[in-house]
Amino acid sequence: MENNKYKRCLTPIALAMTLGLSGCGGSDDDANEPEVLPSTVKIEYTSYGVPHITATDYRALGYGQAYAHAQENMCTLAEQIIEVRGQKAATFGAGNGSANVLTDFGTLALNIYQDAEAAVEGMTQEQSDLLTGYAEGFNQAVVDKAGSQNYPSPCRGADWIPELTVTDLHAYHLKLALFASGGALSTQIATASPVTSDKSLQKMFTEVASKNEGLGSNGWALGRDKTESGSGMLLSNPHFPWVGSLRFVENHLQIPGEMNVTGVSFVGVPGVLIGFNENIAWTHTVSQSKRFTTYRLTLDPQDSTRYLYEGEYRQMLSQEFSVEVRNDDGTNEQITKTLYSSHYGPMIGWYPDGTAVSYRDANVNNGNMVSQWLAMDRAKTIEEFEAAFKTYQGIPWVNTMATDNKGNAFFIDGSRAPNLNAFAAILVKDFVNNDPVGKALWQGGRGQLVLDGSMSLFEWVDTGNTPIAGVVPFERAPKALRSDYVFNANSSHWLNHVEQPLEGYSIVYGPEQTIRSPRTRMNATMLQEKSAQGISGEDGKFNLDELKNVVMSQRAQLSELLKEQLVERCTGVASITLESQEVIDISAACTTLANWDGLYKTSSQGAHLFREFLKVFDVGGEQALSDSLFATEFDANKPVATPADLAIHTGTANSDPALQALASTVQHLASVNIPLAAPLGAIQYHMKNEEMLSIPGGGTIDGVFNINTSSSAKVPSYGYPVYHGASWLMALEFTDSGPKADAFLTYGQSHDPESEHFVDQTRLFSKGEWRPVVFTEQDIKDDLVDTLMFTLN
Repeated sequence: MENNKYKRCLTPIALAMTLGLSGCGGSDDDANEPEVLPSTVKIEYTSYGVPHITATDYRALGYGQAYAHAQENMCTLAEQIIEVRGQKAATFGAGNGSANVLTDFGTLALNIYQDAEAAVEGMTQEQSDLLTGYAEGFNQAVVDKAGSQNYPSPCRGADWIPELTVTDLHAYHLKLALFASGGALSTQIATASPVTSDKSLQKMFTEVASKNEGLGSNGWALGRDKTESGSGMLLSNPHFPWVGSLRFVENHLQIPGEMNVTGVSFVGVPGVLIGFNENIAWTHTVSQSKRFTTYRLTLDPQDSTRYLYEGEYRQMLSQEFSVEVRNDDGTNEQITKTLYSSHYGPMIGWYPDGTAVSYRDANVNNGNMVSQWLAMDRAKTIEEFEAAFKTYQGIPWVNTMATDNKGNAFFIDGSRAPNLNAFAAILVKDFVNNDPVGKALWQGGRGQLVLDGSMSLFEWVDTGNTPIAGVVPFERAPKALRSDYVFNANSSHWLNHVEQPLEGYSIVYGPEQTIRSPRTRMNATMLQEKSAQGISGEDGKFNLDELKNVVMSQRAQLSELLKEQLVERCTGVASITLESQEVIDISAACTTLANWDGLYKTSSQGAHLFREFLKVFDVGGEQALSDSLFATEFDANKPVATPADLAIHTGTANSDPALQALASTVQHLASVNIPLAAPLGAIQYHMKNEEMLSIPGGGTIDGVFNINTSSSAKVPSYGYPVYHGASWLMALEFTDSGPKADAFLTYGQSHDPESEHFVDQTRLFSKGEWRPVVFTEQDIKDDLVDTLMFTLN
């Protein structure tokens, strides 16, 4: 189908030409004016609802991408625009526990929309054109629905779909930059007042961490020395929510002679965030860097809105905010709240020990995010790709792994991070490594830095050559360019390469020479091994099928380390008496573990039994599992191999902590009626409408590469419903004829349950059936489903 949409006027030049042809004449000067052609865009759809968008310029590209995004996913972006305007409670009511009210107050206090309004005038022409086109394309898609009765089902009949503006979009991008940064503190900001909280600082940080619990990722970039072909290869495996605004959508973007890139984006964000062009391929993992630092303030005993700084008390700033709230009867009421800030930033809590906490965020007003991704999208060499990081420093909270058609492998933690002076960084490192309070707040690198807000020593240092004051300069960010491999699985930068780790960087990027998560160790194991039974075979070099099998093998670090030892320990032990004096028969559990294949495939029987056993030893954080589980402690010289081996026990079987843990696991599974030998796919699943789809993989505690569950709570009777995990899975190889990639968008291209593309790729993922990423002109032609064409005025 072709859909040619001409606005009432084409362009001033096109209109003048039309009038001239009608006999309206023109001056000789007009004849010398260069011809300005109208902006045009073509959207070609291939299988699974993937749009391939070819445009003449950036405005048309934004228009086409937005029009495609809006067809089935307009509700998702519309809700986010309502939120970033601070109008969630006015539109949807107060929400459960006044959640919408708190969101609005947090948004207003962060000043996001005002920052966007101030930034629009200073945008580059390219960014302005792209956002202008995106807003126009979205708005036109809404108009073309011809009434709210034709909207996608999640917002069908709604009267609140906003008309987008460039300011709306830029504000949304500023909000996204804060998401895994200080934006996670929005509830704390909205509820903070000069009244002592009954929550500890550690509990508050735990709540903050839980907001981003669903964010993770694995990423591999393989260079010429690690691939059979001698070309670059990439494995992309971001772990993001399967519901909400952080679902990816796939799109292919072209401006002939300027850009040809395909991959995934968020609805509302122009460009490609993870993907590849003819020369470069890249992926991201959520970084362990600290994008914000918190400051503990010593309060004036006579006035809890004054705090000590360099020997003198300073007055906090206060500002009154108002939020409109829609009541159930349709009327509106206004709620007003006074919120406070220090010179560092917003206040997030007052505590019983006479202190309060504020914070400073490196991603406040990060307007470079879209511009940097565009520069990465266009890069023709790894040097141009790296230069995008130096120019913009706009990537907010992720690491980047990239490879190219020359066989390079590149890593950088290019996230915005606070620049502490060298002495302050040494003091902070000592505090988080040796002080019990510091260690508890740090959580092995997954927690936060808490600095002394009374001393200027802990202020950020401005070098004068960064996009915003006080962040670490590009030159001092952890990075590596290699010919073999780099990888990351959400641990810090340190072990991005096993034999040559990155060391000597600021503590703000996370810890070095410390224990790595089970998943990081599983990644490293598969990269290192050289054997006929190993993922990459005896040569230790990967081809595309072997790279895909990294995901599909469903191997787990902990089962490979401990399963056989646990079976040996439980064999011959009939029962264990728990502390409650209940006698538990563990013989069937022992048999189940002995017969289990040690994998986390949907057909694997016993995977959940081992997972629940491990949960008894869960300590959270980067370490994940208690030292008491292991016989061999962590050794920084053997970070992949340690900790290891089941803890030695010399007493009776009944006093063995491992067998006690197994018995309590058997007891719990019986209480929730889950059979010991149930196939994992029978209890780990995702619901698509009424269709229950088995999902393979595991959680952080299992040490499985393919993350699809993360809760450390004991399994309930309904099993493990999957709400986040592997989202965009892509394996790519550069070949003599260009890039070749296979992928899944695990939850599908559409957010609309009525769409065929809501469930199609989830079915593929459930069965482990990869599908090709369509990229070449011929492949598009061979797989073409539909075509739309537009001319902009």
